[in-house]
Amino acid sequence: MDPLIRAEVVIGENTKQLLVERNVTLAIAAIKIRNINATIRDLTTDVIADKVVIQGVLHKQIFFVGEDNIVHHQAEDIPFSTFVDVPGAEPGMNVQVSPVIETVIFNLLTSTIVHQKVVIEFFVKVTETRQLNLVTGDGPLVRVDQVVGENTKQELFENFITLNTPAIKIDDITVVVKDITTHVIEDKVIIQGVIHKQIFFIGTNNIEYHQGEDIEFSTFVDIPGASPGMDVVVNSTVEFIHFDLRDATTLLQKVVIEFFAKVTESIQINILLGPGALLKLETVTGENTKQILVENVFRLPLPTIKIREIIASIRDLTTEVIEDKVIIQGILHKQIFFIANDNLEHHQAEDIPFSTFVDIPGATPGMNVRVDSRIETILFELEDNTTLRQKVVIEFFIKVTETQQLSVVIVAPYGPYYF
Repeated sequence: MDPLIRAEVVIGENTKQLLVERNVTLAIAAIKIRNINATIRDLTTDVIADKVVIQGVLHKQIFFVGEDNIVHHQAEDIPFSTFVDVPGAEPGMNVQVSPVIETVIFNLLTSTIVHQKVVIEFFVKVTETRQLNLVTGDGPLVRVDQVVGENTKQELFENFITLNTPAIKIDDITVVVKDITTHVIEDKVIIQGVIHKQIFFIGTNNIEYHQGEDIEFSTFVDIPGASPGMDVVVNSTVEFIHFDLRDATTLLQKVVIEFFAKVTESIQINILLGPGALLKLETVTGENTKQILVENVFRLPLPTIKIREIIASIRDLTTEVIEDKVIIQGILHKQIFFIANDNLEHHQAEDIPFSTFVDIPGATPGMNVRVDSRIETILFELEDNTTLRQKVVIEFFIKVTETQQLSVVIVAPYGPYYF
């Protein structure tokens, strides 16, 4: 059966260069500009019809030699805005922007005025998330998100609120859903969040007042086939708002919110290349598993008669892809529960930095990497009343992929989107 997947269909891409030219006045007189370093900060994008609007800050660090023959530093931030034509782009689509500083040219016009020209190149790719059936074949091995199921649920939230000021009329109530968290369990998705309301009302003095309200909520959506560990995307829409001013300070509110949940599972399949849809996909370069042993001796702060339990977890995991390898670094965080000579249970935390690598033939810098870690075994031995020897085995599963654009055969027709 051809799998139903959630993938990014490439709508279009384009490149544009932008010249940012400016004179800057130095804080002190200079005899020479040593160097100017430029970076892009605070990049934001907005997709409109057939275009992508790009805004950001060009951050420059100017190093110059003063009349005292000492190198001085001066920073400068220049906001910029531009757009790139991408036919077919529409609001709500996904966008990826990669900026590169192409050229930095500078000229010391006077002892305190520097003329600068910076050329920035923007590569823009617009995609749209759609559901489609891929045809499997003998093409590249790719990692895709297979759709397990999706469902919609409407929920009514009703409550009374006491206004801070007596009112004669409710002008408006606006509602947004924020701070959404999700948890996938067997055949269900639990959704929690906050309903944020802004109430605008006319007081008895004919002045308009504002009062905010946050209501925590919890609900669930049935998704047959869902199980813990799967991925989930949730979209919420405020469908209906009703309010009734029962008396001068008592307000009844009813809000209907629709929740759409989609559960996906990461799978690997061999696709069939050919005419169909141009997709942005992750081709699998390689994967591997490695176990490491982290062994250490820890001095307990109190004389101890027994170790009750040691709980271990992995924190601050970072990765770096190099030639044919993935370097993994992180912190092994341990919580040691022990019985001291006073027969009370005590707690002591310990953090142990670790570093290792995993061989992945074909891996190169810039590729994507996914690491799953789990604690395999925890062994401990109380050598004397304050000396604790610990051994922890950690298993890492590493997958390296490369983002590529591929034209793949699909089951036609495929429709527009579903997120």
